[in-house]
Amino acid sequence: MIALARILAGLWLLLLCAPAWGQGVTPRTVVLGQSAPLSGPQQAAGESIRNGALAYLRRLNEAGGVHGRRIELATFDDGGDPARALANTRRLIEEFGVFALFGYPQASLSTEVLDLVQRSDVTLLSAECGGREARPPGRPVYTVCPDAASELAGLVDDYAQLGQRRFALVRLDGEGGAGLAAAARAALARRGLVELRDVPYDLGRTPDAEVSRILQAPSPDVVLVALPQPPAAALLRELRRAGSRAQLVATSLADAMAAARALGREGAGVVFSQPVPPLSQISLPIVSDYRAAFRVETGGEDYSPASLAAYIAAKVMAEAVRRAGPAPTRERLAQSLAAMNDYDAGGYVVRFSRTRREGSARVYLQSIDREGGLLH
Repeated sequence: MIALARILAGLWLLLLCAPAWGQGVTPRTVVLGQSAPLSGPQQAAGESIRNGALAYLRRLNEAGGVHGRRIELATFDDGGDPARALANTRRLIEEFGVFALFGYPQASLSTEVLDLVQRSDVTLLSAECGGREARPPGRPVYTVCPDAASELAGLVDDYAQLGQRRFALVRLDGEGGAGLAAAARAALARRGLVELRDVPYDLGRTPDAEVSRILQAPSPDVVLVALPQPPAAALLRELRRAGSRAQLVATSLADAMAAARALGREGAGVVFSQPVPPLSQISLPIVSDYRAAFRVETGGEDYSPASLAAYIAAKVMAEAVRRAGPAPTRERLAQSLAAMNDYDAGGYVVRFSRTRREGSARVYLQSIDREGGLLH
């Protein structure tokens, strides 16, 4: 706690100095701003993303930074409350004049936050593979990963190519879940298919109470589960126990590692998708580098897809700052991101343009083996 307090105090001093130089840049630092839940129900997700980013920035800064400047990340806690996230973002832009916004988890993004970014000249590069609404044309908002709708559409395409015809989608109720259903229907229509069993999931009910709705005749060939943990693992377990022969596929919301641990051998054959490489794929430089840097930063091995995405995003941001030159400005940063159309971050290729704000459309698949481990 003492060490954390010192870090935060140091970042606070950096922020106080930033307006004097303008645009979050001093002769020695470039200051990025972040609002994230470091408390409350979404704390684990917020800390995971922040730790992934800090792991890369520590490695970068110890190697001399970018053009002799350290890149610092100042994070304000919003507790997962959109109103606090909006207030934090306004302070970061208007009061402290940060160079750019970085690494907002989905819980900290809202239409109001995005509208504020739209009205400013500050770019937001997100580590979170968030909703498509974050990146309409004209908004200076980038993500390194495919959004949840693109991920789901890719899964429909993959299984339709294998001859599967009947799909069920289990998703959260509300606007976000309805958007996923729309994306799945559009993907099915492109394949000449029309049937989607859309099952808004009631978190207030027990998983076994939902199974009959999902598996009612005609039985689906593929059940797509777009739920967070722990409900995802609980539902997958009940579907297995019900004797379903459908292919069970969970999206990145489920957190493959956590779900696999919860399911163990009962999850054999369950497939998970995620928009970053599997954490065990250490043959990829980005994964091996991330694991080593994360151990140094946190002293542990609590790896996650979210922190890997943040590590990649931090590397992309550093490259964009480098391309912005020795006298970086917000305008030059925006230009360098828009021109980053083939950047290899170490086995993860990012392609942005003036109209493309999603760095990669690739989705990675893993499955649980008979011993309860993850295979890729």
